[in-house]
Amino acid sequence: MGKKRYIDQREHRYTISEPIANDPTLIVCPKCSKKASVILSDTQPDFGHTVKAVCANCGFLNKKTVAERAFYWHEGEPSDSYFDYRLWLKISCCGHSLWAFNLRHLQLLEEFVSAELRENPKDNLGYANSSISSRLPKWIKSSKNRKQVLTCIKKLKQLAISA
Repeated sequence: MGKKRYIDQREHRYTISEPIANDPTLIVCPKCSKKASVILSDTQPDFGHTVKAVCANCGFLNKKTVAERAFYWHEGEPSDSYFDYRLWLKISCCGHSLWAFNLRHLQLLEEFVSAELRENPKDNLGYANSSISSRLPKWIKSSKNRKQVLTCIKKLKQLAISA
């Protein structure tokens, strides 16, 4: 049997972090510190996205329309790209912080880390370094950390589906 392969599908930070109905961005509720969700409630091309941050535990609700998203991944706590709320899916791993926006993001990380062969084809403009997987830190890409990173991803998946 051959080695497990990962072929980069050019997933980008803007697509992987986009909350969808069945896979919202999971955040820490700013009111009660429990798991909450950021969901896309409407898209209007001339105005942008209408998004909601919702907590089923305490009833917290914040809604706004945004034309642009901001990413603050390397400034302390990683956050969602709409409200700048802390991400729920975060764990200490290999001396670093492993985090994800949602289950799709965790799935991508799991597929990448578990693969022994990783292919990174160029996009239609000839670039090979604009996807999420091409921008992962070296400690996640390292085969020596594979087992520990996969264990942490499994824990984050459990955290995502638990109350």
